[in-house]
Amino acid sequence: MFNVRRFICVLSAVVSFLFGGREVCAQITEYLYTSDCRIDTLRQGQLSFEADNLSFFKNNEFNSTVQKGYTLPGFWSHMKISYYPCTNLKLETGVHSIWFWGTTRYPAFAYQGISNWRGREDAYYVHVLPYFRAHVALSDHVDIILGNIYGGSNHRLIEPLYNPELNLTSDPESGMQLLYNTKWLHLDMWVNWMTYIYKLDTKSEVFVAGTTARINANREDAPLHVYFRLQWLAQHQGGEIDVTNENVQTIMNSAAGVGFKRNINRKVLKYINAEFDVTNYNYPKGRVSVPGKGHGFYAGLAVQLRDFHVRTSYWRCKDFVTILGNPFYGSVSLKEEDMLYKKPEMFHAGVDYLYPVNIEKGFYLGIMAEVYYYLSGMMYSSETGLPASAPFGRNTNFSLGVCLRINPSFLLKQY
Repeated sequence: MFNVRRFICVLSAVVSFLFGGREVCAQITEYLYTSDCRIDTLRQGQLSFEADNLSFFKNNEFNSTVQKGYTLPGFWSHMKISYYPCTNLKLETGVHSIWFWGTTRYPAFAYQGISNWRGREDAYYVHVLPYFRAHVALSDHVDIILGNIYGGSNHRLIEPLYNPELNLTSDPESGMQLLYNTKWLHLDMWVNWMTYIYKLDTKSEVFVAGTTARINANREDAPLHVYFRLQWLAQHQGGEIDVTNENVQTIMNSAAGVGFKRNINRKVLKYINAEFDVTNYNYPKGRVSVPGKGHGFYAGLAVQLRDFHVRTSYWRCKDFVTILGNPFYGSVSLKEEDMLYKKPEMFHAGVDYLYPVNIEKGFYLGIMAEVYYYLSGMMYSSETGLPASAPFGRNTNFSLGVCLRINPSFLLKQY
């Protein structure tokens, strides 16, 4: 019989023995997927070259009817020049590119998603985009960003609203962003303009707008830290000057929750974090081919054991359709056409390991393993409402990935 307590003790002993000398201890998301969104006032007058790269290999063994399995072998890179003309302004310019080993074509624009391309199916042999960011600090707490904003996991969206895999595959978000950070409130408001159109254009205008807020009830380093989350996403598709004759569509996701973080800071066990969120889905405008509204419940538990981040979650929903979230947190099958799930329940577990190759230069290696286990999920047709004839398939789905983040900076000139 599997003994959970014995397993944790053995794992802790191994971690302490092998990695007892390092100080790095944080979620893998913090080092592999996010970017530092602060302005360093000490870098005034500095002109630097930065090479930001994420190499990845991720294998998804999906066997249920939610979606088909696939593998992601490739990398993306930012090659950019940064300049601080004054203490409260940072300018960055360069190019962004993404590459997948073994392919010879890429979408022409707005690359987001693997199974389906958004927009026209024109393709190029390379996928390279211009990169520019203007970051202005209006005060110690308020920042405005124009151009390429701090996107992806920087928004701190929960997994039912944002799939962490998009940190590997999506283009940099572009548009406008407002950041407000104090000891008690962290606010992020943004617009990601994905597709721009001209008069008589043959494609639709597409953008995503969002707001996330984390409200701290007490200090984040308190023995028991309590916080509240409010999150909102909306995707708009359409326009007034195109010739597509398609209906304007707007889809919304939102979430509200409360979290409890027990800061322990022992040699092995660093903290325990529990969070509970209620999610909502609404399709207020457009041609509805999926449920018009729905909701879900998400409960997560995370434990930090030195460089290991162990996490579990329970999910249950009814007619919930996610915009950017992991497909396993939705009621729509991406594998079986026009098929929905009736009140699906799912258990998720994951283990992340972070190895700091070189902390000073920003080199980190991450290894991720995840399992998605469906507790229930009878399928039915979205058109007729009758039970599906297709089998549900296996309930267990696995994912394993390795990532290497390289983010060095080289000073070119001090003005």
